[in-house]
Amino acid sequence: ILKIYKQIILQGAPGTGKTYLAKEIAKKLTNDNEDNIKFVQFHPSYGYEDFVRGIVAEEKDGNIKYEVKDKVLAKIAKEAYENEEENYVLIIDEINRANLSSVLGELIYALEYRGERVEDMYGKEIILPENFYIIATMNTADRSVGNIDYAIRRRFIFIDMIPYEEDMKKFIEFVKEDIKDERAKELFEDVAEIFKNYLFSEFDKRDVIIGHSYFIQTDREKDNNLWLEDKLEYQIKPLLMEYIKDGVLRSGAEKEINDLEVKNGNYSH
Repeated sequence: ILKIYKQIILQGAPGTGKTYLAKEIAKKLTNDNEDNIKFVQFHPSYGYEDFVRGIVAEEKDGNIKYEVKDKVLAKIAKEAYENEEENYVLIIDEINRANLSSVLGELIYALEYRGERVEDMYGKEIILPENFYIIATMNTADRSVGNIDYAIRRRFIFIDMIPYEEDMKKFIEFVKEDIKDERAKELFEDVAEIFKNYLFSEFDKRDVIIGHSYFIQTDREKDNNLWLEDKLEYQIKPLLMEYIKDGVLRSGAEKEINDLEVKNGNYSH
């Protein structure tokens, strides 16, 4: 899909591996050439001058000089244009946290018409070549950020990071294949039950249920025998409680959340 359409958005709830997958795809496309991969994270104050081009003040011989400088998008697009035999990838994490119409500007046109010269707001040209790919991620559980408007949405292919269709059971069965620790499997099922019983009807489970990365031991946790207990106490429970504050889970879920425990575990801090 990415090779055909050039830009995709991986969308899903926290912990579904969006950023991890984006990096893995980028490595594959570039044959593990890290120089051909750029990473940027959007935030509410991120703008066009941070992403495409901006005016920068520089001091020279005691005088202030203003110049238009290429930023991350313009730089990588130029590199890709000059090296058409190689693939280049820009990863945009949390794409919906910024005002996309403002950040992208004339790129909304360039995204659809690859290879065409587009004049930017400074009168300089920019080309998005065919060997340049964009992989973005979007957290569907974060209702505090803006939606993506239809003009921009049409330029991207959206890939759901939740691997089940109709019911929670398929999701649990899929994720359990990834989880080797039996205790983690049981904890995952207990958390899934909370979403099944306390989720407000206006929400789709696929958009908010926490993903399997919360239940998988990472390399940096390999020497921590209490890694799962720590994840439960300091990551999973606080996130679920935040869901109650945000109106995602009903208030009756507090007791179920507080009662969550790692079966056969020896948690003591």
